[in-house]
Amino acid sequence: MQLALSNSITTPEYCESAYATKYASFNGTDSKAVTNSLNRLPSILASGTGTIGDNVTIAMWVKATWEIPDSPADADPNVIPIFMLGSDTDVHESFRCYYFVEDGSATNKNDLVIEIRSTAPGNAKNVEFMRLHSNSSLTGSTSSAHSNMWRDGNTNINTNADGFVHLAFTRGTGDWSVYWNGQAAGTLIDSDSGTLASTVGDYDSFSLGYWEYSDLYGKLGMRDFAIWDTELVAGKIELLYNSGTIADYSTLIAETPEVYYPLEEDGNNVASGGLPVNFTLSNVTFDNI
Repeated sequence: MQLALSNSITTPEYCESAYATKYASFNGTDSKAVTNSLNRLPSILASGTGTIGDNVTIAMWVKATWEIPDSPADADPNVIPIFMLGSDTDVHESFRCYYFVEDGSATNKNDLVIEIRSTAPGNAKNVEFMRLHSNSSLTGSTSSAHSNMWRDGNTNINTNADGFVHLAFTRGTGDWSVYWNGQAAGTLIDSDSGTLASTVGDYDSFSLGYWEYSDLYGKLGMRDFAIWDTELVAGKIELLYNSGTIADYSTLIAETPEVYYPLEEDGNNVASGGLPVNFTLSNVTFDNI
């Protein structure tokens, strides 16, 4: 479901909660949060069907600490990896999320991308691009120029008072919905192909700020990453955004995530029930919000 919005979302004023004092900072060079012991997560997200990807919600707070120069036109990096759940050797059989700066031809993109892929019946995929400048009332980005992209120091991007954006991605059995600061993107670009037929057994890697299959690192900050095995409705996503105040998700909605990482000081899963799916953190620092 996509909602067309005409009102402008501005940076809210709020009193910082004691809940959120630090965030996980990834340096873009050798920082990563990875688990290779997924235990229950893929099977739960597959709902016992042997496939994965239907009825899911993924949410987190992201701080842009990456730099994008105004010139030259060819930016480095071209992609900021945010998370990946899937294969450690292949882009297929995976969930993947990233901020897309430029393609290989140095064409500006300015896209937030969420996708699920499978190898059968041949590079099948369900992909949505949220073009930031096509959703300017939500994002504050007004063009694909580097100066208008989501990047460190761009005060035109709509964030909370500490520079964080709340991102959420929901999917039932069709296309993804993408939420920026609690509001659904009005314009998304589909890039779908084939019929998804993912195999749970191929999901052997789960990472933040890093793609294991390509050894790609991202420079970014993150708080409160969570995955639910249900498609949360728009009103629940708005509650998770909490008017821009970072808070414990469990105090905001009744639905319990399958994994929940506050990323305040470690990589431990704090969702109740089941076996833990803890991250091993490498060269991740915890900086003051």
